[in-house]
Amino acid sequence: MHLIWLNLIPNLVLLFTGNFKEVPLDDDYFLQQSVWEAIGVATAESGKTVPSAFGARVPNIAKEKHYFTAETWSFWSLYLAPALLHRRFQNAAYYKHFLKLVKLIHICLQFEISSNEVAQLRTGFREWVTEFESLYYKSDPERLSTCPVTVHGLLHIADSIETSGPVWTAWAFVMERYCGSLRPAIRSRRFPFASMDTYVEEKAQLSQVKLVYNLGTHLALSPQASDVKKGEYVCEAYPKCVLMPPKTWQALNEVPRLHHKVAACLATRFNVSISVAKKVVPVDAIEQWGKVRRIDGGDTMHARELVPLREGNRDASFVRYQLLVDTHARNRRLEAHFEVQNFFGQLHRIIVLRLEPSNDIKLEQPVTLFLAAIQRAKADIVNIDGMRYYKDMGDVEVVDLASVQCVIGRVKTPSGLWGIIDRSGPMANAEFVSEW
Repeated sequence: MHLIWLNLIPNLVLLFTGNFKEVPLDDDYFLQQSVWEAIGVATAESGKTVPSAFGARVPNIAKEKHYFTAETWSFWSLYLAPALLHRRFQNAAYYKHFLKLVKLIHICLQFEISSNEVAQLRTGFREWVTEFESLYYKSDPERLSTCPVTVHGLLHIADSIETSGPVWTAWAFVMERYCGSLRPAIRSRRFPFASMDTYVEEKAQLSQVKLVYNLGTHLALSPQASDVKKGEYVCEAYPKCVLMPPKTWQALNEVPRLHHKVAACLATRFNVSISVAKKVVPVDAIEQWGKVRRIDGGDTMHARELVPLREGNRDASFVRYQLLVDTHARNRRLEAHFEVQNFFGQLHRIIVLRLEPSNDIKLEQPVTLFLAAIQRAKADIVNIDGMRYYKDMGDVEVVDLASVQCVIGRVKTPSGLWGIIDRSGPMANAEFVSEW
């Protein structure tokens, strides 16, 4: 943690801004003051389009760098910098070199790391350090200060992972959070250490009592959080989704083309025509919800048409969702071959559709469906950093709410594109069952 977030990345920023010790300012990696100030403004503005689930707002890096912590340095370098530094350097080699570091760090932060990935880290960091010396040190003894020991420390990361396991098993975040929890325990100014020792001892004793006598629930110091609170709604067919207020009732035909979109969703689901599907879609006012939360620590997502974005709030309406796409759709002669693909868009509405048995769609039992109306982002642009970008929004489509996985963040680039920040990784994927 300290090696990269509190040393390496801040040192790179000092190099980019011409503030690293006595290094000359005429290098092609130096960013002009106006450019760096624009990056700082964009960094601060990203707080509006990055949900709170991603952590604290990142301050203006040009003017408030002293407020940065290891967490904010991490988020800025991994998710904001690849978009904000694009086309900012006179020599693109510096940007590509920075992206190599970002990709290596992403591997380090994985929950599980294979032996092949450890070998990739060993080779990757060795090449990155060699290139760093070529780009910044330039074999000039007067520039020796650009090569601190923290750069050399990168060469030992792969060995440390082989010895201790993934980075998260040994980093300092956990210990620093624990140290922060000890501050309230200091009740005596005269004997601070004795007060803290007593607190640690009593807490350890309480933990052992809970384990030995299985009294974790009875001796909990704080009330147990419930997955479903008053006013929320859960359906057995969607065990991972909790619908949250506001709740409203509205007819689908009151919203332009929404009735048709819902019918199209049912037509795909039950393998019937849209005209047949329209027969089973209720014409009366139906139940709609403004928020949905994924159970077991998942994100809370907002339906923007029912939950307006207020001044100062952070946008949590953009989501990632997964659909099965027929790769042979353009060639009807070939048998359908479905693959899971990721899509991104803004959640507009959450619809609860209760269908009665119907011969038209071959439905034998009543069923409750959670549907999501999403305006898809045309994220067809992929930069060399692997980040997806979009400029325009597409049409609204209605999909099953189970396919919606998590919220995403966005950051606006100097060229006017929106970079998509998706840090969910392989742990958040939809499950497609054969019944449908």
